[in-house]
Amino acid sequence: MADYRVKATAAGGSIRAIAAVTTTTALQVQKVHQASPVAAAALGRLITAASLLAADFKDEFRLTAEVEAGGPLGRVVAEVRTGGLVRARAEHPTVDMPLRSDGKLAVGQAVGTHGILRVVREERGRTAYEGQAPIVSGEIGEDLANYYRSSEQIPAAVALGVLIGREGLVVASGGLVIQALPGIREMTTDEIAEKFQTLHNISWRLSRGESPEDLLREVLPSPVHWLSTETLDYQCQCSAERSLEIIGGLPESDLVALIQEQGAEVVCHYCNTAYPISLFDLEQIRNMRAHRKN
Repeated sequence: MADYRVKATAAGGSIRAIAAVTTTTALQVQKVHQASPVAAAALGRLITAASLLAADFKDEFRLTAEVEAGGPLGRVVAEVRTGGLVRARAEHPTVDMPLRSDGKLAVGQAVGTHGILRVVREERGRTAYEGQAPIVSGEIGEDLANYYRSSEQIPAAVALGVLIGREGLVVASGGLVIQALPGIREMTTDEIAEKFQTLHNISWRLSRGESPEDLLREVLPSPVHWLSTETLDYQCQCSAERSLEIIGGLPESDLVALIQEQGAEVVCHYCNTAYPISLFDLEQIRNMRAHRKN
C-alpha cells in the first residue's frame, strides 16, 4: 500500500477526521538513519503526526513538527512539504532502550517527558505561524492530542502506531485524528469516544492490509463524507545548490578558514548525503562577496 492521507467529515460536518498510512516513508527514514527500533517508532509516529497536521494547506507550504523533551533520542523532527513530500530525523537515531514491562517499545522514555511539541506552519504569501504545547508523555499521540487542545483549541482524539517486525524494521506506520467542531451533539461525542477506546493495534491492522478509510469507518457515525486524498512520499529537499547557499551564509572568518583547509563538506542531517565544496567554489563565494562590497 502506497503512503497517503485521507480526509472525511461526519455528523453533518460537526466531525472532522484525517487518517494516514506512512509505512513506506517511515521505513525509508529508518534505513537512511540506521535507526534503532525505538527511534524508528518515534520517527514514524512524528511523521504521521506531521502528515495529519499538514492536511489543510491550499498553497505551497512547509510544516515542521519538532519534539524536544530531554530523552536520549534528543531532538526529533518531521517535515512535510507541498505534494506530500516528507523527511525526518532524530538527533541520536541509534539510541536503543530496553522494552517496557509490558513488552512494548519505550518510546516515551526515549523521547522524554519534559519539553515541548512545536509546530511551524509556513505557506507562500503568509506569515509563518508557530504553535507549541507541553509534552505529556513522549508517546507522540497523546502529545499531539494535547497540542490540538491547548494550541489550536480543538478537542481531538488521536491514535498513532508503528509496528516493528522481528528484524527490527518498520512493517506498518499510520494513524488518525478525530476533531469535534462547534455544534457537535454531546451524544455524538460520547459515541465516538466509546468507539475510539476500542480502536486498538492500528499499526497491526495496517500491516494486515486494512486502510486508513477502514479505521475511520470504525469510529465515525454514518454517513461518512469522504474528501480529498493525497499521496505521501519520502523525499529530501537538499541539493548541491542549497549546500553552496549554506556556505555562502557563513561569517567571513569561517569562510577564510575553509579556504585555508582547501575545501569543505556539507552533510544533510535529514538524509546523510554529503556535498563536497571545492576550493574553487569557496574562492568564488569569497570573490562574489568582495564584488558586492565594491
